Parts: sequence; C-alpha cells; structure tokens
Amino acid sequence: MGLPEIFINFQTAAVSAITRSARGVLAVALTDATEGGAVEAVYKSLAEVPQEKFTAENYRLLELAFLTAPSKVCVLRVGEDAELIYQALERLCFDWLAAPGLENATVISFIKMLRANGRGVKAVVANATAPDCEGIVNLCVSDLVLEDGAIDAKDYTARVAGLLAALPLTRSATYVSLPEVVGCAALDDPDGDVDAGKLIIVSGRDGYRLGRAVNSLTTLTPDKAGPFQKIKIVEGIDLIRTDIAKAFESGYVGKVLNDYDNKLLLVTAINAYLKGLEGDVLDKTADNRCFVSLSGQRSYLESRGTDTSDMKDADILRANTGSQVFLEANLTFCDAMEDLSLVIAM
Repeated sequence: MGLPEIFINFQTAAVSAITRSARGVLAVALTDATEGGAVEAVYKSLAEVPQEKFTAENYRLLELAFLTAPSKVCVLRVGEDAELIYQALERLCFDWLAAPGLENATVISFIKMLRANGRGVKAVVANATAPDCEGIVNLCVSDLVLEDGAIDAKDYTARVAGLLAALPLTRSATYVSLPEVVGCAALDDPDGDVDAGKLIIVSGRDGYRLGRAVNSLTTLTPDKAGPFQKIKIVEGIDLIRTDIAKAFESGYVGKVLNDYDNKLLLVTAINAYLKGLEGDVLDKTADNRCFVSLSGQRSYLESRGTDTSDMKDADILRANTGSQVFLEANLTFCDAMEDLSLVIAM
C-alpha cells in the first residue's frame, strides 16, 4: 500500500498567486578541506561560524549568505563522494539551496526529483542552460564585482538564495537592492533574458539590484501557467502545500476515521488557515476556500466499479473512499506591485 499520501493540486487558470513564504532555511554545499571543519553544521548567525574552519573564500561566501538573515544556514562540505551531500540534503529540512561545490546539472535534477516527491525545496544556480523548473532560480550574470573584489556567479548564489529565504512576506524580490555589488556586465536584452527564465542583475538609480524575480520555468501548461514563473508565487504554493500536509500528517493520518463528517472537519481547519492569510497575502475580496472534491470522489468510485451516473452529488460526496481524502481549493492571491501604467491628462 505504501505510506498515506496527500495530493494538494493548485490549478492556476486565471489565478495570480502570492502568499507568505516560510522564514527560510538555507542549505549551502561548498568545497572546503580546511582541517577541523565539520562535514555538516548549522549556524543561526554569522557570529556562530568559526572563521578559522573555512577558507577565506568560503567564509566570504557565508558572510554573503547571512546578509539578509535567513533563519539558519546548513553548511555541507563536498568531499570526494558528492553523492553523500545529496543523501544529507534528502534528510535535511531546508527551503533554499545554494551549491557552489556541486555541478549545476546534478543540482537541477536533484531539486526536480524532490519537488516531484512533494517537497517544496528550491535552489539558486548560476548561468545554467535552460533548467525550465519553477523550483530552480537561474542567476545569470557575468563579470560580477563586489565591494571587496570580483566574485564568481556560482559563489554569489549563496547571497541570492539567502536573500530569497529571508524575504519578508509583503514583497517580491523584484528590484531588491544589492548594495555590495559595484559592477557587472551589461545585458544586451534584459527583457528577453527575463522571458527566458533568467534572474538578472541590473543597474538602477541607486546602484545594482535584482531584475524581475522570476524562476527558470519557461514551458507553461494548464496546470503550471504564467503565475508559476514568479518566485514569490511558487514560494506561496510551496508554503500552503507544506503547512497543510504537515497538519494532515500530524493531526489526521491514522488518527481520524475517514467519513464525510471528519472530511468536513478537515476542510474547516484548512479554511480557517486560509482565512488567516486574507487581507495580508491572500485577496480578502475573493472566495478563498477548500472543499471536498466531487470529481475526486467520483473518479475514486468509478475506478472501483461503482456506476455514478445515477448518483446524486450529495451521495457521491458522502461515499466511502477508503483511506483516501479528495479535496480541492480555489485561491486568489495578491501579487506584489511590479508594473506601473500612469496616464496623465492635460
């Protein structure tokens, strides 16, 4: 039978999505053979990081990771067997990954695999070739120079991933200032780069900043429409999926009989959670609600030989579905302001 599973599917037709992000945990995989350095360590602030246990280059990278104060940073050192790092990452709870010590292609495949298995993890890679995934942010920049000198784009992913992990609930990463950046190569077609799923760095009135906060998703489908290209929207989807799954696993799996009344109790709990997001991150004028899925119930019954053509909807909703719970949700989210059209009449 396998473990109990919960499938929360977000349909995105005409939906603009944004919600709070988890106050993120950042994982950083780096190559560092400094004697005495722990293979795996967790730090809540830069003050906890033992500078003498890292190379100067890697300590600089961790300084960047803590610039916007993620809740904690999990540091993993890449040894001869990189597979051990991926095994550790599968075990760790983290939200964002920066992996200067690992190959882009392997990181991308790993994140895609975890997301396919229901984990809302994301990674920032640098100058990758068309990752095409909502969980991969592709930082595309060259000739990057900080106040303390040049830096490779792959190392700078620690800064961007830390920033995304710690971003406040009320804004997107679009036009976030990067005060430590003093130079980078100009782009020939920044709009085209954004359309190609690249997170870029642009110069503005007050220095350098991130461009439009997009991930690398470029192949759109009915289930993954335009909103899924926004980092902040995917952050919200992952948050809701994770929060509800955790509540279900801790409070319902194996503990509650799967009858219609208890399904309604679960729906009520989920709706109370969604209500708490309204007026801040969810659109309070919309009908944000979860409900028992008529189509899910019907498909279950049909797959087990029950002819539902003459059944009333109410009877289908009340039907026994074994250990499986079928729910749907309609949500309308508020995105951050990013584009302005101002018409001035004279």
